[in-house]
Amino acid sequence: MADPSSSPSRPLWASVADGFYVGSRDGTFLGYVDRLADGAWRAFDAASRAIGDFADHHAAMAAVSTVVTVDGEAGMRGGDAG
Repeated sequence: MADPSSSPSRPLWASVADGFYVGSRDGTFLGYVDRLADGAWRAFDAASRAIGDFADHHAAMAAVSTVVTVDGEAGMRGGDAG
């Protein structure tokens, strides 16, 4: 049986304003998503760098949640966003 303490926890998302969500995991800031004037959702990493634009906030949140930092560089697991 797998050790449950070794599995990563799910991200926690908070709506802090209309069209603006902030994500964290285990108390660590992941990034945020913001609704644009045209209705698209832009995802940002923890350093406020744009990851990409998405049709809905769920896709944008998923993109933020999958960003990993390697040697101080943010990157996507599994390819490009948006």
